[in-house]
Amino acid sequence: MSFTLIAGIGSPHCADRLGWAVIEALQAEALPVPVKLVACSLPTELTPLLLDASRAIVIDALLGGGPAGTIHQLRTEDLPQAALRLSSHGVGLVDAVLLASALGMPADRLCVLALDVVHHDAPIQPEWVEALVRRVRALL
Repeated sequence: MSFTLIAGIGSPHCADRLGWAVIEALQAEALPVPVKLVACSLPTELTPLLLDASRAIVIDALLGGGPAGTIHQLRTEDLPQAALRLSSHGVGLVDAVLLASALGMPADRLCVLALDVVHHDAPIQPEWVEALVRRVRALL
């Protein structure tokens, strides 16, 4: 069966919880296509999930220069340059995607939505979660 993986990367701490919060919000949505919603604690959990999905949307926090709440839509080829700005999972996310690519995942299968939270201890804003949910729905 063909499905879209929607994976939120996070942890229970402050802005790093963003990916999980989006997955929780999407669980309450009626989505237009078959999806698998997964909250990942570690980017390494992604590789087998990416290989099984026909499409994948990964959500993570970004430690950028602001403004807070800016959404960056990244493709597989964008990830190595963005790795240092991605959350504490940055390098792990890139490694998980590169491994999935080496194992046969087509580059066009993946979209990463990274929201700029500016710093780790920022509280998650409801409008950030809502904006990411809207973007995911538009991508579906």
